[in-house]
Amino acid sequence: MWLRDVNGAVLIVVLVLAGLAGAGESPALKPLYDQHRWFELREAIQRQEAPTLYKGAVASAFNDAKAAEKYLSQTIQLEPNSDDAEDAHERLADLYVRSGRYTEAVQQLDQALRIKPASPDVVNARAIFAAWSRHPDQSVRIAKSTRIHTDVSKHGVKLPVSIHGKTVHWLLDTGANLSVMSESEARTLGVAIDESSAQVGDPAGGMTKMRTAVVDELGIGGVSLRNVGFLILPDSQQPMSDLRPDERGIIGIPVAIALQSISWSSNGTFEIRPGSGRSANSANNLSFDGLSPVTRVQFEGKELDCILDTGEDAGSQLWTRFANEFGPLLKQRGTKSKQQVTMVGGSNDRETIALAEIHLRVGGLKTTLRPAQVFSKPVGDDFHHGLLGTDILSQARKVRIDFVSMTLELSP
Repeated sequence: MWLRDVNGAVLIVVLVLAGLAGAGESPALKPLYDQHRWFELREAIQRQEAPTLYKGAVASAFNDAKAAEKYLSQTIQLEPNSDDAEDAHERLADLYVRSGRYTEAVQQLDQALRIKPASPDVVNARAIFAAWSRHPDQSVRIAKSTRIHTDVSKHGVKLPVSIHGKTVHWLLDTGANLSVMSESEARTLGVAIDESSAQVGDPAGGMTKMRTAVVDELGIGGVSLRNVGFLILPDSQQPMSDLRPDERGIIGIPVAIALQSISWSSNGTFEIRPGSGRSANSANNLSFDGLSPVTRVQFEGKELDCILDTGEDAGSQLWTRFANEFGPLLKQRGTKSKQQVTMVGGSNDRETIALAEIHLRVGGLKTTLRPAQVFSKPVGDDFHHGLLGTDILSQARKVRIDFVSMTLELSP
């Protein structure tokens, strides 16, 4: 899970649902599956027969819950004790967490643990969702389109959130796999904190504990959500320690998905539309990798897969996969540099290779990343080319994210 701070590249990673497994004998498809290349895998399985695990993984990646449940359940039924079945259980858990179906997520994780009991990542994830499953599942009521005025800046979008008659202003962060608030914010809002906790770590080995809570009703404009799961972070822990009271909260991806279609403009207008669909000029350029939204980006005639992180204002990042695929470019134009990255375990200066600037086409808009910082591990992962933050999104007059049609649009 990625949670990012408005004031720095704070990175928290909840180690959940990251299992990999093969599926059947499909050598042309297996590398795409193992490398989480869902766009390419979707195209490949349209041209040939594919294992149900691959079909289910693709359906989940593009938010087709009905098809994902069908194919992943078939995988489990075929070989209930196999590695494929264990992977299918975890992918179903991803799907249910994204939609706030906590009890079903826990059931899937329990089945995964039955197959592979020694899975600490799954055990840790289960601790979070088991606490939430003591409450009803998340639900949402969007009667009609709603438009509100909010704070839109180069630091991101801060939404007015109403809980128990009080209004706070929290960051919309699609890079946060789960929503978060501070302990003091929970007390001020009258939110009961559960005593259960889970270990949260970062790629550098830093660890902290988070408790959990479920908000019985949460309002954003004319939209009402019930039973919304939150992680509770100590006020002394970044990013909360850097934020003011009434801003110590993060609206994560499960809430963003529940809003269905969201857009905001540089003038501060934020709009929520129920059941929105693809516009005539938009492309299906969004997918999910587990709990993370990923968008396709064009660079020098090639397609890149980047995590879409509306809460990252410390600068977009490029990762190892970019370095591997564009080695000659980095050798010719890159210069060694350093950039501070703050994680749960503290702040560290990370060595990077910096490109003075590159141009990326994102959501149909030509954007400029200046400078483009290419990080090596432990920053980032092996599956994506990088992440896109607010330095890219703020170049658009209007940003639209539609989780029904799975599209991202940036308007000039």
